[in-house]
Amino acid sequence: MLLVLVLDSRIVFNRNNSVITLIGSTTNWKMKLYSSKYNYSSKINSRYSLINNTLTGAVDIIENNIWHLVEKSKFELLERYPLSNLIERGYLYDNPDGEKRLLTKLYKSYMEKATSRPIRFVFCPSYYCNLNCTYCFEKNFPYYNSHQFMSDVIFTKSIDAMEKLAEKYSGRVYSIELFGGEPLLKRTKRMVKKILELANFKKTSVTIVTNGVNIEKLIDIIYPHKKNIEMIQITVDGPPEIHDRRRKYRSGRGTFNIISKGIDLLLKNNISTNVRINVDNSNIEYLPQVYKYFNHKKWTSNKKFKIQLSLVIDHTSLDYNETITPSEVLLQKLIRIYNSYPELEEVFGFHIFKPLRHLLDIIRGAPNISPKFINCETNLLELHIFCPDGLIYTCPESIGYPEFAIGKFYPDLEYFEDKVKLWKERTIFNIPECRECKFSPICGGGCSYSSLSIYKGDKIPVCERYQEVLDTFLRLRGEKILKKYMI
Repeated sequence: MLLVLVLDSRIVFNRNNSVITLIGSTTNWKMKLYSSKYNYSSKINSRYSLINNTLTGAVDIIENNIWHLVEKSKFELLERYPLSNLIERGYLYDNPDGEKRLLTKLYKSYMEKATSRPIRFVFCPSYYCNLNCTYCFEKNFPYYNSHQFMSDVIFTKSIDAMEKLAEKYSGRVYSIELFGGEPLLKRTKRMVKKILELANFKKTSVTIVTNGVNIEKLIDIIYPHKKNIEMIQITVDGPPEIHDRRRKYRSGRGTFNIISKGIDLLLKNNISTNVRINVDNSNIEYLPQVYKYFNHKKWTSNKKFKIQLSLVIDHTSLDYNETITPSEVLLQKLIRIYNSYPELEEVFGFHIFKPLRHLLDIIRGAPNISPKFINCETNLLELHIFCPDGLIYTCPESIGYPEFAIGKFYPDLEYFEDKVKLWKERTIFNIPECRECKFSPICGGGCSYSSLSIYKGDKIPVCERYQEVLDTFLRLRGEKILKKYMI
Protein backbone atom coordinates (compact mmCIF):
# COMPACT_ATOMS: atom_id res chain seq x y z
CA MET A 1 0.00 0.00 0.00
CA LEU A 2 1.21 3.52 -0.80
CA LEU A 3 0.72 6.11 1.93
CA VAL A 4 0.94 9.87 1.56
CA LEU A 5 2.47 11.32 4.70
CA VAL A 6 1.36 14.94 4.83
CA LEU A 7 2.98 15.63 8.14
CA ASP A 8 2.04 19.31 8.33
CA SER A 9 -1.65 18.42 8.62
CA ARG A 10 -1.02 15.46 10.92
CA ILE A 11 -3.06 13.03 8.82
CA VAL A 12 -2.28 10.23 6.44
CA PHE A 13 -4.12 9.53 3.20
CA ASN A 14 -3.97 5.97 2.00
CA ARG A 15 -4.27 4.98 -1.66
CA ASN A 16 -8.08 5.08 -1.42
CA ASN A 17 -7.91 8.57 0.09
CA SER A 18 -9.37 7.50 3.42
CA VAL A 19 -8.07 9.42 6.42
CA ILE A 20 -6.10 7.72 9.17
CA THR A 21 -5.51 9.52 12.47
CA LEU A 22 -1.87 9.25 13.41
CA ILE A 23 -1.10 7.29 16.56
CA GLY A 24 1.59 8.57 18.85
CA SER A 25 1.88 11.95 17.17
CA THR A 26 2.62 13.69 20.47
CA THR A 27 5.09 11.09 21.74
CA ASN A 28 8.46 12.44 22.85
CA TRP A 29 11.04 10.68 20.65
CA LYS A 30 14.11 11.26 22.82
CA MET A 31 15.08 7.59 22.52
CA LYS A 32 17.78 6.45 20.13
CA LEU A 33 16.43 5.61 16.66
CA TYR A 34 18.15 3.69 13.85
CA SER A 35 17.54 4.10 10.13
CA SER A 36 16.94 1.01 8.06
CA LYS A 37 19.73 0.02 5.69
CA TYR A 38 17.04 -0.73 3.09
CA ASN A 39 15.68 2.80 2.69
CA TYR A 40 15.53 4.24 -0.83
CA SER A 41 14.36 7.78 -1.56
CA SER A 42 14.02 10.04 -4.56
CA LYS A 43 12.87 13.66 -4.77
CA ILE A 44 9.85 14.10 -6.98
CA ASN A 45 9.70 17.87 -6.78
CA SER A 46 10.68 20.73 -4.45
CA ARG A 47 8.24 19.61 -1.76
CA TYR A 48 7.82 15.83 -1.91
CA SER A 49 9.92 12.67 -2.11
CA LEU A 50 8.97 9.06 -2.65
CA ILE A 51 10.46 6.72 -0.08
CA ASN A 52 10.59 2.94 -0.22
CA ASN A 53 11.78 0.34 2.25
CA THR A 54 12.75 -2.61 0.08
CA LEU A 55 12.56 -5.06 2.99
CA THR A 56 9.10 -4.26 4.36
CA GLY A 57 7.64 -3.19 1.01
CA ALA A 58 6.54 0.20 2.37
CA VAL A 59 6.19 2.94 -0.26
CA ASP A 60 5.29 6.45 0.86
CA ILE A 61 5.21 10.07 -0.20
CA ILE A 62 6.83 12.34 2.37
CA GLU A 63 7.80 15.99 2.59
CA ASN A 64 11.42 16.67 1.71
CA ASN A 65 12.21 18.67 4.84
CA ILE A 66 10.98 15.87 7.09
CA TRP A 67 12.84 13.13 5.24
CA HIS A 68 16.01 15.22 5.21
CA LEU A 69 16.00 15.33 9.00
CA VAL A 70 15.31 11.60 9.19
CA GLU A 71 18.24 10.85 6.89
CA LYS A 72 20.50 13.06 8.99
CA SER A 73 19.24 11.35 12.18
CA LYS A 74 18.15 14.71 13.60
CA PHE A 75 15.22 13.16 15.39
CA GLU A 76 15.27 15.76 18.15
CA LEU A 77 13.91 18.24 15.60
CA LEU A 78 11.01 15.93 14.82
CA GLU A 79 9.52 15.45 18.29
CA ARG A 80 6.10 16.75 17.28
CA TYR A 81 5.92 14.64 14.14
CA PRO A 82 4.53 11.09 13.92
CA LEU A 83 7.74 9.08 13.81
CA SER A 84 5.70 6.10 14.98
CA ASN A 85 4.44 5.87 11.40
CA LEU A 86 7.97 5.57 10.05
CA ILE A 87 8.84 2.97 12.69
CA GLU A 88 5.74 0.93 11.97
CA ARG A 89 6.52 0.86 8.25
CA GLY A 90 10.15 -0.14 8.75
CA TYR A 91 12.06 3.03 7.90
CA LEU A 92 13.22 3.45 11.52
CA TYR A 93 13.89 1.08 14.41
CA ASP A 94 14.15 1.71 18.14
CA ASN A 95 16.39 -1.33 18.49
CA PRO A 96 19.51 -1.97 16.34
CA ASP A 97 18.69 -5.69 16.18
CA GLY A 98 15.08 -5.17 15.14
CA GLU A 99 15.79 -5.17 11.43
CA LYS A 100 17.99 -8.28 11.64
CA ARG A 101 15.20 -10.17 13.38
CA LEU A 102 12.68 -9.05 10.74
CA LEU A 103 15.05 -10.04 7.94
CA THR A 104 15.48 -13.54 9.38
CA LYS A 105 11.74 -13.96 9.94
CA LEU A 106 10.88 -12.89 6.39
CA TYR A 107 13.61 -15.12 4.94
CA LYS A 108 12.30 -18.22 6.72
CA SER A 109 8.74 -17.49 5.60
CA TYR A 110 9.83 -16.84 2.00
CA MET A 111 11.90 -20.01 1.72
CA GLU A 112 9.17 -22.18 3.24
CA LYS A 113 6.78 -21.03 0.53
CA ALA A 114 9.34 -21.01 -2.27
CA THR A 115 10.72 -24.49 -1.68
CA SER A 116 7.23 -25.98 -1.68
CA ARG A 117 6.61 -25.00 -5.29
CA PRO A 118 6.53 -27.92 -7.73
CA ILE A 119 9.23 -28.68 -10.30
CA ARG A 120 8.51 -27.44 -13.82
CA PHE A 121 9.74 -29.81 -16.52
CA VAL A 122 11.23 -28.43 -19.72
CA PHE A 123 12.08 -30.54 -22.77
CA CYS A 124 14.65 -29.32 -25.26
CA PRO A 125 14.39 -31.84 -28.10
CA SER A 126 16.95 -29.96 -30.19
CA TYR A 127 19.84 -27.57 -29.77
CA TYR A 128 19.48 -26.79 -33.46
CA CYS A 129 17.57 -23.74 -34.65
CA ASN A 130 16.58 -22.95 -38.21
CA LEU A 131 17.00 -19.20 -37.66
CA ASN A 132 20.05 -16.98 -37.20
CA CYS A 133 18.81 -14.18 -34.92
CA THR A 134 21.23 -11.33 -34.33
CA TYR A 135 21.13 -11.43 -30.53
CA CYS A 136 20.73 -15.16 -29.85
CA PHE A 137 22.46 -16.35 -26.67
CA GLU A 138 22.75 -19.89 -28.05
CA LYS A 139 25.09 -19.15 -30.98
CA ASN A 140 28.19 -20.82 -29.56
CA PHE A 141 27.08 -24.11 -28.06
CA PRO A 142 30.10 -26.31 -27.33
CA TYR A 143 27.97 -29.35 -28.21
CA TYR A 144 26.42 -27.80 -31.27
CA ASN A 145 27.55 -30.47 -33.77
CA SER A 146 27.60 -33.63 -31.70
CA HIS A 147 24.32 -33.25 -29.80
CA GLN A 148 21.98 -31.26 -32.01
CA PHE A 149 18.95 -33.52 -31.52
CA MET A 150 17.70 -35.90 -28.86
CA SER A 151 18.09 -39.53 -29.85
CA ASP A 152 15.17 -41.88 -29.27
CA VAL A 153 17.02 -43.43 -26.33
CA ILE A 154 17.76 -40.09 -24.70
CA PHE A 155 14.19 -38.91 -25.26
CA THR A 156 12.81 -42.03 -23.57
CA LYS A 157 15.19 -41.50 -20.65
CA SER A 158 14.02 -37.89 -20.30
CA ILE A 159 10.40 -39.03 -19.94
CA ASP A 160 11.46 -41.65 -17.38
CA ALA A 161 13.39 -39.00 -15.41
CA MET A 162 10.38 -36.67 -15.36
CA GLU A 163 8.17 -39.45 -14.00
CA LYS A 164 10.65 -40.36 -11.25
CA LEU A 165 11.28 -36.76 -10.18
CA ALA A 166 7.58 -35.88 -10.19
CA GLU A 167 6.81 -38.88 -8.02
CA LYS A 168 9.63 -38.03 -5.63
CA TYR A 169 8.96 -34.32 -5.15
CA SER A 170 5.33 -33.50 -5.85
CA GLY A 171 3.40 -36.60 -6.78
CA ARG A 172 2.37 -35.33 -10.20
CA VAL A 173 3.58 -33.46 -13.27
CA TYR A 174 2.27 -29.90 -12.88
CA SER A 175 3.55 -28.38 -16.12
CA ILE A 176 5.61 -29.10 -19.21
CA GLU A 177 7.42 -26.67 -21.48
CA LEU A 178 8.97 -27.16 -24.92
CA PHE A 179 12.11 -25.13 -25.51
CA GLY A 180 15.18 -25.11 -27.75
CA GLY A 181 17.08 -24.47 -29.94
CA GLU A 182 13.85 -24.64 -31.84
CA PRO A 183 11.42 -27.32 -30.61
CA LEU A 184 9.01 -27.22 -33.57
CA LEU A 185 11.00 -28.80 -36.38
CA LYS A 186 10.23 -31.56 -38.88
CA ARG A 187 12.80 -33.78 -37.17
CA THR A 188 11.35 -33.19 -33.68
CA LYS A 189 7.68 -33.52 -34.68
CA ARG A 190 7.35 -37.09 -33.44
CA MET A 191 8.81 -36.20 -30.01
CA VAL A 192 6.62 -33.12 -29.72
CA LYS A 193 3.55 -35.21 -30.50
CA LYS A 194 4.48 -37.73 -27.79
CA ILE A 195 4.95 -34.95 -25.23
CA LEU A 196 1.59 -33.41 -26.12
CA GLU A 197 -0.08 -36.82 -25.83
CA LEU A 198 1.60 -37.40 -22.47
CA ALA A 199 0.43 -34.00 -21.21
CA ASN A 200 -3.09 -34.82 -22.31
CA PHE A 201 -2.97 -38.15 -20.50
CA LYS A 202 -1.71 -36.50 -17.30
CA LYS A 203 -4.04 -33.49 -17.65
CA THR A 204 -0.99 -31.24 -17.54
CA SER A 205 -0.59 -27.80 -19.11
CA VAL A 206 1.98 -27.24 -21.86
CA THR A 207 3.86 -24.10 -22.89
CA ILE A 208 5.74 -23.97 -26.19
CA VAL A 209 8.49 -21.41 -26.82
CA THR A 210 9.02 -21.29 -30.59
CA ASN A 211 10.25 -18.94 -33.29
CA GLY A 212 6.93 -19.57 -35.02
CA VAL A 213 8.07 -20.32 -38.56
CA ASN A 214 6.80 -23.92 -38.59
CA ILE A 215 3.35 -23.46 -37.07
CA GLU A 216 1.60 -24.44 -40.30
CA LYS A 217 3.71 -27.60 -40.61
CA LEU A 218 2.92 -28.77 -37.06
CA ILE A 219 -0.62 -27.47 -36.55
CA ASP A 220 -1.95 -30.99 -37.17
CA ILE A 221 -0.35 -32.24 -33.93
CA ILE A 222 -0.89 -29.01 -31.97
CA TYR A 223 -4.61 -28.56 -32.65
CA PRO A 224 -5.86 -31.84 -31.07
CA HIS A 225 -4.20 -30.89 -27.78
CA LYS A 226 -5.08 -27.20 -27.63
CA LYS A 227 -7.06 -27.58 -24.40
CA ASN A 228 -3.79 -28.49 -22.63
CA ILE A 229 -1.72 -25.76 -24.28
CA GLU A 230 -1.43 -22.89 -21.84
CA MET A 231 0.24 -20.76 -24.48
CA ILE A 232 2.52 -20.76 -27.49
CA GLN A 233 5.12 -18.00 -27.26
CA ILE A 234 6.36 -16.44 -30.50
CA THR A 235 8.68 -13.47 -30.95
CA VAL A 236 7.92 -10.54 -33.25
CA ASP A 237 10.57 -7.84 -33.03
CA GLY A 238 9.01 -4.98 -34.96
CA PRO A 239 7.37 -4.11 -38.25
CA PRO A 240 8.50 -6.26 -41.22
CA GLU A 241 11.63 -4.33 -42.20
CA ILE A 242 12.93 -4.29 -38.60
CA HIS A 243 11.92 -7.83 -37.63
CA ASP A 244 13.49 -9.28 -40.78
CA ARG A 245 16.87 -7.73 -39.94
CA ARG A 246 16.87 -9.35 -36.53
CA ARG A 247 15.07 -12.68 -36.93
CA LYS A 248 15.97 -14.34 -40.19
CA TYR A 249 16.68 -17.73 -41.71
CA ARG A 250 20.27 -18.89 -42.04
CA SER A 251 20.03 -17.93 -45.70
CA GLY A 252 19.35 -14.34 -44.66
CA ARG A 253 15.67 -14.39 -45.68
CA GLY A 254 13.29 -12.63 -43.32
CA THR A 255 10.61 -14.41 -41.27
CA PHE A 256 7.98 -11.76 -40.56
CA ASN A 257 5.38 -12.89 -43.09
CA ILE A 258 5.51 -16.60 -42.27
CA ILE A 259 5.38 -15.88 -38.51
CA SER A 260 2.40 -13.57 -39.06
CA LYS A 261 0.59 -16.34 -40.94
CA GLY A 262 1.40 -18.76 -38.10
CA ILE A 263 -0.13 -16.42 -35.51
CA ASP A 264 -3.22 -16.05 -37.71
CA LEU A 265 -3.52 -19.83 -37.83
CA LEU A 266 -3.17 -20.27 -34.06
CA LEU A 267 -5.75 -17.62 -33.26
CA LYS A 268 -8.12 -18.95 -35.92
CA ASN A 269 -7.95 -22.29 -34.12
CA ASN A 270 -8.52 -20.67 -30.72
CA ILE A 271 -5.03 -21.51 -29.40
CA SER A 272 -3.55 -19.17 -26.76
CA THR A 273 -0.75 -17.14 -28.32
CA ASN A 274 1.70 -14.89 -26.51
CA VAL A 275 3.72 -12.55 -28.73
CA ARG A 276 6.96 -11.38 -27.21
CA ILE A 277 8.83 -8.31 -28.46
CA ASN A 278 12.52 -8.40 -27.58
CA VAL A 279 13.51 -4.75 -27.29
CA ASP A 280 16.89 -3.06 -27.34
CA ASN A 281 18.34 0.18 -28.66
CA SER A 282 17.91 -0.82 -32.30
CA ASN A 283 14.15 -1.50 -32.32
CA ILE A 284 12.46 0.13 -29.33
CA GLU A 285 11.48 3.18 -31.41
CA TYR A 286 9.33 0.96 -33.63
CA LEU A 287 6.88 -0.17 -30.93
CA PRO A 288 4.08 2.10 -32.23
CA GLN A 289 4.39 0.66 -35.75
CA VAL A 290 4.38 -2.99 -34.69
CA TYR A 291 1.45 -2.43 -32.34
CA LYS A 292 -0.42 -0.71 -35.17
CA TYR A 293 0.15 -3.86 -37.23
CA PHE A 294 -1.21 -6.06 -34.42
CA ASN A 295 -4.32 -3.88 -34.32
CA HIS A 296 -4.67 -4.03 -38.09
CA LYS A 297 -4.60 -7.84 -37.87
CA LYS A 298 -7.23 -7.63 -35.09
CA TRP A 299 -5.04 -9.81 -32.89
CA THR A 300 -5.29 -7.38 -29.97
CA SER A 301 -9.07 -7.85 -29.78
CA ASN A 302 -8.72 -11.64 -29.58
CA LYS A 303 -9.03 -13.02 -26.04
CA LYS A 304 -6.48 -15.73 -26.85
CA PHE A 305 -3.82 -13.14 -27.76
CA LYS A 306 -1.36 -11.61 -25.31
CA ILE A 307 1.63 -9.38 -25.83
CA GLN A 308 4.67 -8.54 -23.73
CA LEU A 309 8.01 -6.77 -23.93
CA SER A 310 11.33 -8.31 -22.95
CA LEU A 311 14.75 -6.70 -22.68
CA VAL A 312 17.62 -8.10 -24.71
CA ILE A 313 20.29 -8.81 -22.08
CA ASP A 314 23.67 -10.48 -22.45
CA HIS A 315 24.19 -12.36 -19.20
CA THR A 316 27.71 -13.41 -20.19
CA SER A 317 29.18 -9.91 -20.39
CA LEU A 318 29.27 -6.66 -18.43
CA ASP A 319 29.95 -4.62 -21.57
CA TYR A 320 27.39 -2.38 -23.23
CA ASN A 321 27.33 -1.91 -26.97
CA GLU A 322 25.03 -0.18 -29.44
CA THR A 323 22.40 -2.90 -29.05
CA ILE A 324 22.58 -3.68 -25.34
CA THR A 325 22.11 -0.25 -23.82
CA PRO A 326 21.93 0.73 -20.12
CA SER A 327 18.41 0.13 -18.85
CA GLU A 328 17.79 3.71 -17.79
CA VAL A 329 18.52 4.92 -21.34
CA LEU A 330 15.97 2.48 -22.75
CA LEU A 331 13.54 3.56 -20.04
CA GLN A 332 13.86 7.20 -21.12
CA LYS A 333 13.18 6.22 -24.72
CA LEU A 334 10.19 4.13 -23.72
CA ILE A 335 8.69 6.97 -21.69
CA ARG A 336 9.11 9.33 -24.65
CA ILE A 337 7.18 6.82 -26.77
CA TYR A 338 4.48 6.55 -24.11
CA ASN A 339 4.17 10.34 -23.96
CA SER A 340 3.35 10.35 -27.67
CA TYR A 341 1.30 7.13 -27.61
CA PRO A 342 -0.37 6.91 -24.16
CA GLU A 343 -2.33 3.80 -25.13
CA LEU A 344 0.96 1.86 -25.37
CA GLU A 345 1.71 2.53 -21.70
CA GLU A 346 -1.55 0.79 -20.82
CA VAL A 347 -0.61 -2.17 -23.01
CA PHE A 348 3.07 -2.66 -22.17
CA GLY A 349 3.71 -0.80 -18.90
CA PHE A 350 7.15 -0.93 -17.28
CA HIS A 351 7.51 -4.49 -16.01
CA ILE A 352 10.43 -5.24 -18.34
CA PHE A 353 12.51 -3.19 -15.90
CA LYS A 354 13.06 -5.36 -12.83
CA PRO A 355 13.80 -2.43 -10.49
CA LEU A 356 10.30 -1.06 -11.18
CA ARG A 357 8.25 -4.24 -10.73
CA HIS A 358 8.39 -4.19 -6.93
CA LEU A 359 7.62 -0.47 -6.71
CA LEU A 360 4.74 -0.46 -9.20
CA ASP A 361 3.13 -3.58 -7.76
CA ILE A 362 3.02 -1.94 -4.33
CA ILE A 363 1.71 1.38 -5.64
CA ARG A 364 -1.09 -0.44 -7.47
CA GLY A 365 -2.13 -2.20 -4.30
CA ALA A 366 -0.93 -5.74 -4.98
CA PRO A 367 -1.19 -7.83 -1.79
CA ASN A 368 1.61 -9.79 -0.12
CA ILE A 369 4.63 -8.16 -1.76
CA SER A 370 7.54 -10.14 -0.35
CA PRO A 371 11.24 -9.31 -0.51
CA LYS A 372 13.39 -11.49 -2.77
CA PHE A 373 16.15 -13.45 -1.10
CA ILE A 374 17.09 -15.21 -4.34
CA ASN A 375 17.21 -13.87 -7.88
CA CYS A 376 14.93 -16.32 -9.71
CA GLU A 377 13.52 -19.83 -9.83
CA THR A 378 16.89 -21.27 -10.87
CA ASN A 379 18.08 -20.89 -7.27
CA LEU A 380 15.27 -23.22 -6.23
CA LEU A 381 16.04 -25.70 -9.02
CA GLU A 382 12.42 -25.17 -9.95
CA LEU A 383 13.19 -25.72 -13.63
CA HIS A 384 14.50 -29.11 -14.73
CA ILE A 385 15.52 -28.81 -18.38
CA PHE A 386 16.18 -32.09 -20.21
CA CYS A 387 18.58 -31.57 -23.12
CA PRO A 388 19.98 -33.57 -26.06
CA ASP A 389 23.31 -34.13 -24.29
CA GLY A 390 21.56 -36.15 -21.56
CA LEU A 391 22.14 -33.44 -18.94
CA ILE A 392 19.71 -31.57 -16.69
CA TYR A 393 19.98 -27.78 -16.50
CA THR A 394 18.06 -25.33 -14.34
CA CYS A 395 18.70 -22.06 -16.21
CA PRO A 396 17.49 -21.78 -19.83
CA GLU A 397 20.49 -19.63 -20.75
CA SER A 398 22.96 -22.19 -19.43
CA ILE A 399 21.82 -25.11 -21.58
CA GLY A 400 24.50 -26.70 -23.72
CA TYR A 401 27.28 -25.79 -21.27
CA PRO A 402 27.95 -28.94 -19.18
CA GLU A 403 29.80 -27.02 -16.47
CA PHE A 404 26.45 -25.47 -15.44
CA ALA A 405 24.37 -28.68 -15.47
CA ILE A 406 22.81 -29.73 -12.15
CA GLY A 407 22.65 -33.41 -13.08
CA LYS A 408 22.06 -35.99 -15.77
CA PHE A 409 19.22 -38.25 -16.82
CA TYR A 410 21.22 -40.39 -19.26
CA PRO A 411 22.32 -43.09 -18.91
CA ASP A 412 21.00 -42.88 -15.33
CA LEU A 413 19.34 -40.19 -13.25
CA GLU A 414 21.81 -38.40 -10.99
CA TYR A 415 22.27 -34.98 -9.41
CA PHE A 416 25.69 -33.29 -9.36
CA GLU A 417 25.68 -32.21 -5.72
CA ASP A 418 28.51 -29.69 -6.11
CA LYS A 419 26.61 -27.94 -8.93
CA VAL A 420 23.29 -28.15 -7.08
CA LYS A 421 24.95 -26.39 -4.18
CA LEU A 422 26.18 -23.56 -6.44
CA TRP A 423 22.62 -22.68 -7.43
CA LYS A 424 20.67 -23.46 -4.25
CA GLU A 425 22.94 -21.73 -1.77
CA ARG A 426 23.12 -18.46 -3.67
CA THR A 427 21.08 -16.05 -1.53
CA ILE A 428 21.60 -12.47 -0.43
CA PHE A 429 22.83 -13.85 2.90
CA ASN A 430 25.71 -15.67 1.22
CA ILE A 431 26.92 -12.81 -1.01
CA PRO A 432 28.96 -10.35 1.10
CA GLU A 433 28.19 -7.29 -1.05
CA CYS A 434 24.46 -7.96 -0.86
CA ARG A 435 24.35 -7.89 2.92
CA GLU A 436 24.82 -4.11 2.93
CA CYS A 437 22.98 -3.23 -0.27
CA LYS A 438 19.64 -1.44 0.07
CA PHE A 439 18.37 -3.05 -3.14
CA SER A 440 19.21 -6.66 -2.29
CA PRO A 441 15.66 -7.52 -1.04
CA ILE A 442 14.25 -6.67 -4.48
CA CYS A 443 17.25 -7.83 -6.52
CA GLY A 444 18.02 -11.17 -4.90
CA GLY A 445 21.73 -11.00 -5.65
CA GLY A 446 21.54 -10.60 -9.41
CA CYS A 447 21.61 -13.25 -12.13
CA SER A 448 23.25 -16.46 -10.93
CA TYR A 449 24.20 -17.52 -14.43
CA SER A 450 25.92 -14.17 -15.01
CA SER A 451 27.98 -14.55 -11.86
CA LEU A 452 28.97 -18.12 -12.70
CA SER A 453 29.70 -17.26 -16.32
CA ILE A 454 31.59 -13.98 -15.84
CA TYR A 455 33.32 -14.45 -12.50
CA LYS A 456 33.45 -18.28 -12.43
CA GLY A 457 31.99 -18.17 -8.92
CA ASP A 458 28.69 -17.77 -7.14
CA LYS A 459 29.54 -15.29 -4.37
CA ILE A 460 29.93 -12.21 -6.56
CA PRO A 461 26.82 -10.23 -7.52
CA VAL A 462 26.17 -8.98 -11.03
CA CYS A 463 24.48 -5.75 -10.10
CA GLU A 464 21.74 -4.40 -12.30
CA ARG A 465 21.14 -0.67 -12.47
CA TYR A 466 18.49 -0.35 -9.77
CA GLN A 467 19.48 3.12 -8.56
CA GLU A 468 19.69 4.55 -12.08
CA VAL A 469 16.42 3.01 -13.27
CA LEU A 470 14.43 4.03 -10.19
CA ASP A 471 15.85 7.57 -10.21
CA THR A 472 15.06 7.95 -13.91
CA PHE A 473 11.53 6.63 -13.54
CA LEU A 474 10.66 8.89 -10.61
CA ARG A 475 12.20 11.91 -12.31
CA LEU A 476 10.03 11.34 -15.37
CA ARG A 477 6.92 9.79 -13.79
CA GLY A 478 6.96 10.96 -10.17
CA GLU A 479 4.56 13.84 -10.75
CA LYS A 480 2.02 11.42 -12.25
CA ILE A 481 2.19 9.34 -9.09
CA LEU A 482 1.63 12.45 -6.97
CA LYS A 483 -1.37 13.55 -8.99
CA LYS A 484 -2.92 10.11 -8.75
CA TYR A 485 -2.53 9.63 -5.01
CA MET A 486 -2.55 13.14 -3.53
CA ILE A 487 -5.84 14.90 -2.84
